[in-house]
Amino acid sequence: MRAVSADAAPAQPVPAGRWHCPRREDYLLQLWPDGAVVYDYASGDIHALSPVAGELLQQVLAAPQSCSESLALALLGEPPTAHDVRRVDKLLQDFESLGFIEPCSA
Repeated sequence: MRAVSADAAPAQPVPAGRWHCPRREDYLLQLWPDGAVVYDYASGDIHALSPVAGELLQQVLAAPQSCSESLALALLGEPPTAHDVRRVDKLLQDFESLGFIEPCSA
């Protein structure tokens, strides 16, 4: 089981882009106040997420396509700062490395 947290490493700048989850029906997400767990039906893997990462993945799974700015806005309920967007970008990169999401084609 791999833990994912927005504070796990410094955020690296990445070009803004759109993301989607092509296998959203394969994931079961359970949220709690102190974290979240994702179960991947296809692989049987379980992933522990921070509360913020869980909320972010919930947003990604609910939308056909998302960008870091719109996701940060949805999480915060107010316009995000550049730092907020970088933190979301970092989590999206983590989600991509786990195979949860992938960039949308241009």
